[in-house]
Amino acid sequence: MKRTRCRSSGGDRYLCSSGNNEWRDWPNLPSELTEQIASRLLRYDVAEYLRLRAACKAWRECICYSSDLDSRFRPRQWIMLSKGDGTRCRFLNLATGACVQIDLPELSGHHIESSTEGLLVLREKTSDDIRLLNPLTRALTDLPPITAALRSVSPDWSEDWKTACPSRIVYAGISDETSPPTVALFMRGHLWNIAYAKPGDQRWALVDDKGWRTFPNRRVISDGELLRPRLVPVVNDQSSHMIWHCGILRHNVVSYLVPANDNHRSLLMVRYYSSLDHLSPDEQRRMKRRKRTTLLKLPGDRPGQYKWHQLEVFKVDLAGKKLIPVENMGHRAVFIGDVTCISFSIQRFPSVYGNAVYLGMNSHCSIACGVCHLNDNRIEPRLEHVLEGGGKAPLGLDKTLRGPERIVPLARPCSLEEYLVCHVGFKYGIKD
Repeated sequence: MKRTRCRSSGGDRYLCSSGNNEWRDWPNLPSELTEQIASRLLRYDVAEYLRLRAACKAWRECICYSSDLDSRFRPRQWIMLSKGDGTRCRFLNLATGACVQIDLPELSGHHIESSTEGLLVLREKTSDDIRLLNPLTRALTDLPPITAALRSVSPDWSEDWKTACPSRIVYAGISDETSPPTVALFMRGHLWNIAYAKPGDQRWALVDDKGWRTFPNRRVISDGELLRPRLVPVVNDQSSHMIWHCGILRHNVVSYLVPANDNHRSLLMVRYYSSLDHLSPDEQRRMKRRKRTTLLKLPGDRPGQYKWHQLEVFKVDLAGKKLIPVENMGHRAVFIGDVTCISFSIQRFPSVYGNAVYLGMNSHCSIACGVCHLNDNRIEPRLEHVLEGGGKAPLGLDKTLRGPERIVPLARPCSLEEYLVCHVGFKYGIKD
C-alpha cells in the first residue's frame, strides 16, 4: 500500500492506495467509526488509544479525552521499572511486554510515595500536597495536603522527619463507588492509619482519629472497636505468632495479596513463614517427610545446620472469606515485595520462570531466598545487588538505608528479573 500526501484548501490530506487503485481518505473517516476504533483500543491499552489520537488531527478532534480520574484511562497494566537522576522513567506493560521511557517533569519537587492502578502517588516536598499523576496521559489530580494525617501515625512529624524518614505512605488505592473517586492511603509510623479523600476535599479523613498501634497484641480494645465498622477482613484465617525482626516485633507470617490474572478480578495470597513455630512438633515432622511440601529447607549459620521456612499460595475466596490452597499457577509468575506485588503470564516474558514466586529485594522474606518454584519446591538464591556507593546491599529491611534508589545490581545490563524484584521491593525500582 502506498501513502501519498495531497494539498487541498482544507489542509493536508493523506490518501492510501492499494494494488487495485482504490483510494482511502483516512483522515475523513466517519466519526462513529473512529470512535468505535478508539473505544476498542482503550479497552486493550490506554497507550494505543493515545497513539491513535496522536496520529491524525482529525481523529484527535473526534475522540474524547479525560484529564480526571476516569477509570477507563488508568494504565493498570503499566509499572514503573526504574527512575534516573532526573525525571526520566522507564515503564513496562505487563500484559503486552511493551517498554517505554518517558520524561515526567511533573516529578520535579515531589516524592513518589506509592502507585495504584498505574497512577503515581506524589507528595510535594514542601507543602505535603498529594497529587496523582497518570504517566501516560500526564494528567494530574490534586488532593489535600497530607500533613495532619501523617501526624496521626508520627505525632512528631516535622521538617526534620521529612529529611530523615521521608516515607510514611506505604500503599494507595482508589474506590470508584463515589463520584469523584475516593483515594485511600495506608500510612505507617509509630502508629498505623488509613486516610481517604476525594478531589475537591479540604482535608483527609481518617479511619481512626487516634490511629492504631503497630503491634496487634498491644492494640487498645477501644481502638479496635472503632475500626470494626469500617474495616472488613478479607479472610478470617489469621496468625497470632510474633517474632523480632530488625529490633521490631512482627508477625511470624507475612501475607501478600497479588492479582491472580490480568483483569485484576481475583486475588492470590502468598504467605511466608520465617519459622515453623506455628506448627506443632508432630505437624513439623509429618510435613518434613512429605515428598511434596510447602516447607523451604535453607542453610543455617553453621555447616550442617538448616533453617526451615514455609511458603504457601492460596486463592482468595472473597465470598466465603477463606483461602483455597494453590499448587500450580500454570504459566504465571508472581513477584512479591513490601512495596507492591505483581503477577503476569510468562508467555510475553520467556526469561522469567512460570509457576514460581519471586521474592522482592529488601523485603521481609528476601533473607531466605530469591525464587521458589512451586512445581518441585526448588529454591534459588536472591539476585546479587550492591550499594551504589560501594558495599554489599543489606539483607532484608535495614533502618540505615534511607534511599532505596541507592541499590543497584551487581552487574549491568540488568535482566528483567532484576528490574522486577527491585520494583516490588523499592519505590523507585532500579536506578538507571
